[in-house]
Amino acid sequence: FKNLEKKVRWFNQDIEFKPAKDVDLKQELKRIDEDRQLVRKVLSGEVKASLKEYVKPVLLVVESPNKARTIANFFGKPVSRKLGGIDVLEVMVGDTYLMITASLGHILDLVKDKAFHGVLVSKDQYIPVYEVIEGKEKIIEGLRDVAKEVDTVLVATDPDTEGEKIGWDIGALLSPFIPNVERIEFHEVTRKAIRRAIKSPRSFNENLVKAQLLRRIADRWVGFEVSRLLQTTFEKNWLSGGRVQIPVLGWIIEREKLYRKKKHVVSVSFKESGKWLRLDFEFPDKKSAKDFYEKLRTLRVDTLKEYTEEKSPPPPFTTDTLLKEASERYRMSVPKVMSLAQELFEWGLITYHRTDSTRVSDVGINVAKEWIKEELGEEYFRPRTWGEGGAHECIRPTRPLDAEELRSMMLAGQLQNLTKEHLQLYELIFKRFMASQMRPILLKKKDVKVKALDKEKELTLTTDILVSGFDKVYRVELNPDLSGEVNVEDKKELRSVPSAFLYTQGSLVEEMKKRKIGRPSTYATIISKLLERGYVIERNGFLIPTKLGKQVYEFLKSKEKVMPFVSEDFTRRLEELMDKVEEGKENYMKILGELFREVSEFEKAVS
Repeated sequence: FKNLEKKVRWFNQDIEFKPAKDVDLKQELKRIDEDRQLVRKVLSGEVKASLKEYVKPVLLVVESPNKARTIANFFGKPVSRKLGGIDVLEVMVGDTYLMITASLGHILDLVKDKAFHGVLVSKDQYIPVYEVIEGKEKIIEGLRDVAKEVDTVLVATDPDTEGEKIGWDIGALLSPFIPNVERIEFHEVTRKAIRRAIKSPRSFNENLVKAQLLRRIADRWVGFEVSRLLQTTFEKNWLSGGRVQIPVLGWIIEREKLYRKKKHVVSVSFKESGKWLRLDFEFPDKKSAKDFYEKLRTLRVDTLKEYTEEKSPPPPFTTDTLLKEASERYRMSVPKVMSLAQELFEWGLITYHRTDSTRVSDVGINVAKEWIKEELGEEYFRPRTWGEGGAHECIRPTRPLDAEELRSMMLAGQLQNLTKEHLQLYELIFKRFMASQMRPILLKKKDVKVKALDKEKELTLTTDILVSGFDKVYRVELNPDLSGEVNVEDKKELRSVPSAFLYTQGSLVEEMKKRKIGRPSTYATIISKLLERGYVIERNGFLIPTKLGKQVYEFLKSKEKVMPFVSEDFTRRLEELMDKVEEGKENYMKILGELFREVSEFEKAVS
């Protein structure tokens, strides 16, 4: 029964099993029959009313067919039909006849061959000119056909600036055909979240739309001008120079220079019963390192202090921390991780994956409580909200189902399309989130002084876990308990190592986050562009600048009028202004005016 209860809740989190003695079955059956009789009377003509008075037809527009199917399946087996150029899934949700379809992302984009790179300029007015993206005409036709059949259109695109702009465009295209177009928002694809969102629609947030317009126009103006210059200079029509792409390329080039500078190290490594420690002793030249290596036989480890320390769990994942850990643990590319996370979100398995927030909602805390209580014991549960306020939440599972449960549901046919990589990423998200809601651990630690010939260093060893907690689901690194004279004959190694390691995709995302360049929605795109343009190659998981990449960067660096537009400072300043536009604290027209004047000067300088 417990297994059935858990499996059924996959489809409906609101379901509650009650003892039969607590239910008045006759009363429930009577209520159901009354509802059926009313519909029968309307259909037979006995009651002169249209079914529309009792059933409210609503069109729900999402971005992807996967999400549309997931939502439809929460409310029974949907009826499917094709209308115009779109597939529509139809289900009953209470007294609402819900028609669900997908826009397949953006349906409009800036024109390329009109005005100033798609923007009409008139005094202090900057009016973007949009056109239908090629191939999306039938989607618009289909949306308009369905809109004629319903009372209300609910736009449920992703809860970020891109999603707001996609939704706003849909609203603008449908409003001549149906006056009631509203926005709904949910951060997880679950039955409960969908029902709650349908009951609380809102207006479109025009500040978010303006911020997206600003970003798109800035990318277009700067990108087109710099790309045109590069294509003319290098006679390669595929080159591009985005305002984020170029400073990030500069970091990769600088990191490679450091990588080529070697330092000489004698490493002493200890590995005992899953505990690990490496001590590195650095030297200015190879000869002194070699002398130290040959003479080193033992280490002297003196204990300075022994103590216990409480350690709290790490916070749940945000986009950047998920990308870093997944790419480094599983050697997945950043675009691959984002693609897998997108599918997990659309299938209703995790919350929205493009987020800077570590906040945990009450719903999330209850998900953790249920799993921890059942699997480990209530004493391990310690609720934490982490971040404060805001609409966005951390990346977390939507239900108290671990990866093994998902695997068994997949084998039973309840879930389809899940691959080994989906399960790996889900397990990473699940364990990190559950750990974030568990009690701290008590560690045994000691501060020691290590003497190796004429070298000394002090360090802290974490040797044991005295009181268990979040380590039940999330690994904690421990060190061997060293003391006294330690023989290191078979544990030492002479190495020449880089002054700094090359970036991986994950560490590059971490750097973007740290330097406040890029956004959760753009990290993957930035890295993809660098690889596609041939500015960077990836070898054994590390990013290496190519000859072309270095030539492009050095060329732009040499152009005084160009470099400010693709500099780190310019990009960071623009990102901060976009944030203020989102919050309604800055006028986006004023920012576009300043940007237009700067880009116009740049255009004259390079013409």
